[in-house]
Amino acid sequence: MEMRAKFSPQRMLAEDGSINQEFFKPKTLVIVEDKKWGDAERDLLYKGIEKYGIGKWNEISAELLPKWDDQAIRVKASRLMGSQSLARYVAWKGNKAAVDAEYAANKALGERLGCWKAGALVEDNAGSVKKALAAAGRGAGGAALL
Repeated sequence: MEMRAKFSPQRMLAEDGSINQEFFKPKTLVIVEDKKWGDAERDLLYKGIEKYGIGKWNEISAELLPKWDDQAIRVKASRLMGSQSLARYVAWKGNKAAVDAEYAANKALGERLGCWKAGALVEDNAGSVKKALAAAGRGAGGAALL
C-alpha cells in the first residue's frame, strides 16, 4: 500500500488506499470523424487522375479529396489501376474508361503470369511483368495493348 501511494499519481488513490476508478475516466469527450472511402471519393479520384495524372497526389488531395493525404490517395489509385507499382504510369492521364481498361489489362496479365495478388499486378523475382509489358509495348504506361 505504501508503494502504491508512493508511485501513483495524485487523485488516483482514494483515502483508504484503494484505486479511484473515476481517475481513469476521460475528462473530455473526443469525437473522431469517421473517414470512409466510398463511391463519391472513388469518382473524385477518377476525375483527379483525368485532370492531373498519376503521381499528382498532392494536387488531387488539395482540390478534390482534402480529407485524404497523398499516401492514402496513392494507395487507392494503385487499386483503381490494378497495379502495385505506379512507376510506369507517372504523369499518365486517363478518364474512368481508360483507368478501368488499364485495370482489366493488368488483371488479365497478372492472372496469366500468376502475378495477380490481392487485386493488383505485382512483379515476381524473375521480372515476368516487366518483360511482358515491354514485349507488348506498354513499358511507359499508356493504352493497354494486351
